[in-house]
Amino acid sequence: MAHCRWVSWAGAALAGSMLVSAAALAARSQHDADLDPAEREAKEGRRDDPRARREAMRMWRGEPDAASRWGILQAALKERDHYGAVQLSAPVAGSVFINVGPTRADVEYNGSNYYEIDSGRARQIIPHPTDPKILYIATSGGGVWKSYDQGAGWEPITDSLGTLSIGTLAMDPSSPEVLYLGFGDPFDVRQPGIVQSTNGGATWLAPQQLLNGNNIASSVTDMKVDPTSSLIILVTTDQGLFRSVDGGTSYQRVALTGTSASDANFWMWSVAYVGAHTWLASGERLDPTGVTLGGGMGLWRSIDDGANWSWNAGALPGGEAEAAAAGRGTLATALSTVSDVNTSRIYLLAGNKGSGSFGGNATRDVYRSDDGGNSFISLRVNSGGRPTNPNGDQTDLNVLHEQAWYNQAITVDPTNADAVFVGGNLAMIRSLDGGVTWSVLSDWLPVPVNISRPYIHADFHAFAVGIDGTFYAGSDGGIFSSANARNGDAASVTFTSAHNEGLVTHLVYNVACAPDSWPSTMLGWIAGGMQDDGTRVRNVNSIHGPSTFDQLLGGDGIGLAVSGGVTGGGVPNIFLASTAGGIWQSNDGGQNWTKFTTGMLSGPPFLVRIARDEAASADTFLTFSTPAAMYSSSGGNAWTNISGTLHWTSPAQGGPATTSGFTTPTGGTISLRNVAAHPNKSGLYGAVSNKYAYVTTNGGTDWNVSVQAKVPTSVPNCPGCGAYLLSSIALDPTDQTGQIYYITSKSMSVTDDLGTNVAPMPSSFGHLYKTIDGGLSWTSLGAQATTQGGLPFVPVSIVKVDPNDRLTLYVGTEIGLYRSSDGGQNFTRFGASSLPDVEVTDVCISATSKRLVAGTYGRGFWEISTDASNDPAGVKGRGDTNFDLVVDGQDLIDLADAFGSTEASSFYRYQADLVGTVNLVDDNDLTALLAKFGGQP
Repeated sequence: MAHCRWVSWAGAALAGSMLVSAAALAARSQHDADLDPAEREAKEGRRDDPRARREAMRMWRGEPDAASRWGILQAALKERDHYGAVQLSAPVAGSVFINVGPTRADVEYNGSNYYEIDSGRARQIIPHPTDPKILYIATSGGGVWKSYDQGAGWEPITDSLGTLSIGTLAMDPSSPEVLYLGFGDPFDVRQPGIVQSTNGGATWLAPQQLLNGNNIASSVTDMKVDPTSSLIILVTTDQGLFRSVDGGTSYQRVALTGTSASDANFWMWSVAYVGAHTWLASGERLDPTGVTLGGGMGLWRSIDDGANWSWNAGALPGGEAEAAAAGRGTLATALSTVSDVNTSRIYLLAGNKGSGSFGGNATRDVYRSDDGGNSFISLRVNSGGRPTNPNGDQTDLNVLHEQAWYNQAITVDPTNADAVFVGGNLAMIRSLDGGVTWSVLSDWLPVPVNISRPYIHADFHAFAVGIDGTFYAGSDGGIFSSANARNGDAASVTFTSAHNEGLVTHLVYNVACAPDSWPSTMLGWIAGGMQDDGTRVRNVNSIHGPSTFDQLLGGDGIGLAVSGGVTGGGVPNIFLASTAGGIWQSNDGGQNWTKFTTGMLSGPPFLVRIARDEAASADTFLTFSTPAAMYSSSGGNAWTNISGTLHWTSPAQGGPATTSGFTTPTGGTISLRNVAAHPNKSGLYGAVSNKYAYVTTNGGTDWNVSVQAKVPTSVPNCPGCGAYLLSSIALDPTDQTGQIYYITSKSMSVTDDLGTNVAPMPSSFGHLYKTIDGGLSWTSLGAQATTQGGLPFVPVSIVKVDPNDRLTLYVGTEIGLYRSSDGGQNFTRFGASSLPDVEVTDVCISATSKRLVAGTYGRGFWEISTDASNDPAGVKGRGDTNFDLVVDGQDLIDLADAFGSTEASSFYRYQADLVGTVNLVDDNDLTALLAKFGGQP
């Protein structure tokens, strides 16, 4: 849709019967429109904050080294082979997971209401060079998806590769069934590896490492296949430039030098073919997404198919000085000009070097070369230029804004060298005269500030043009397309977000589900906080199906919690949600929000968590701030500081000792990372920081601080080292003394109490620990081999204990969800292979109703239930039960095996459940599959 309209909104997307009137929404929208821009943005949390997110995720994950991340991938592949490479290739004991979405939104709210659909962050879009119906999208955490109907429907094709963190995707233009996939989003989960498919993604070869001596590349940022020779592939990574001359069988690092022989290590961003045997590549001297400032742009040129490269920064206007002032750069070739390399045209989009960590805080320029990269001119695309149609979000040509290190996209119309498109932070701009004049084509949020540009979600990462002329844009909100962006008048250009329907690639931070105290009619209620896709609630009453999730708050949605009771309108009495701007409260299911930080001395951290004291007589919520302080709120009233007195026992921290509030005995600061409440005793709470657990039995008056969980054997060069980067805590539901609880770790390293020594974590130590004496000693759980009932040796995000069964534990890892039914002595992958190889970030249990919801970082929400009597339908399948990208006899056999089953059965296959409003394989699904028989899913 080109423009948004004020709409009536049926229900705040809740499972109850509440209907929100058009008048109420109009009043809400008008109220927000009357706020000044700063107040409106603060109120709604409208924009995400990539800098804050990147720093918070670095602190959360600890940035494991590439060797450790390669080990995580190998562990995932081992589990895949153990449980089956294809989802549900064979029946498994118990229930199976159902993907419940989001597949779409009926309405989104961010300053006002608008009809659009967003999915997760896009990394690359690849249209087929001869068939306009075939389309690929690579996503940050949801893997690669393929469409056979130009984005009307999608099929995930990488769910069993061991990782869904994608850096880039490339296609051999001479043989489009050949795909190359590089792992590792440079702005999120780094993951070494590169894989190849020769059949359009139906199967993939084993992953390869890209090695720079002993260093492993952990992010593939760009990749191109030589259009004149399928054997030559150029790959840019965080460890430099790599080249294959045998069609991807092997890769070698290519030597690059800068201004001196010692200037040889570069973070590479972009590579482009510019004519016969000739290539350009761009990079930076330091990681611009890291804690140190990038070291200026590097630019290189090769005239021998990428075998040798010469430093080419002097080709920029201003030469070396201009390159030194620039940061990240992205190249785009005018394909219509490459027949003669001497006159081929190339555009180079550059951010500035900036200052401080991340750098890149503005557009430096767009440069143009008309001689194959031998020289460039400035197009003055920066704050000094002005578009023909400026607006409140894009007053000048500084399109990258303060996120020049993060959001960059540029492409050239393949048939018109003068038509160039640039995407940045909030808008896309286009020139039809080779960069002389520019017009704004889109805006991230046109409605609340009355910007007459079509909607494309903020933060651009990819552009592509299909063989039929369709223009595609990829951003933090997925994929968008236009039929007239290439040559239409700027005022008449339209875009649609409809291709995002069915792309379940959302990056979920936290999840909330219907408590058992809610009416049975609301048991399908699910809400979650997502990366730049806001806080969303499942709309089980949507005419488009119950996998619809509507956005109630914009920006980064993070922590959230709901009350134990509901209103007469069928919504939570209290709904708390957080954005990067703080914590918000709604008492009408998300129709209206007020900022809820009264009583807090400082704001919450980016990755804040919110928990509810389920045993309290009144709805009591818990959260924490930075600097560390713990807070509770009863009945949704102001927060009360419950930091109390900390009782330390660790000698390394000066214990035994006491401190007032969350500070160490030596005066050090504490960074809290998660919080939990006991399900059966009010006032019994737990929290974790980087190395310690904190438990109170009296509502926060006193907190007992654990010792660090130590490695039982000596670690070389790290005596007395133990668990680090604790991620969650779960209290035993039958112990009301605070003596028995569990903690988890995200780190692949161990450290001592003071953090002065760090060493690789022994696999015999694992990432899950239990205490039975209030944190005075610890036992590792699940550290044995997976073949002996252990957990895979990968970071763990969350542990939950079944409130009705103290022996049943659920552990969310970076590669899936695991369950123990014997108190942690033995584990199995929960739901076997019905859940993709994806990071489980949070778990919500409705014990009495026998339901569990998992939030994943890249594949949305998944539910598993042993009682499917009232479950709304999940995402419907497309008939390809074995994921070989054809609907054939094997799929028909699988449907027959699953006939009559629901998700409570081990025989259920969601890909065989093509239609219907419940999770049931029946005659209607057979009819739908037969209609597809012999074709693609």
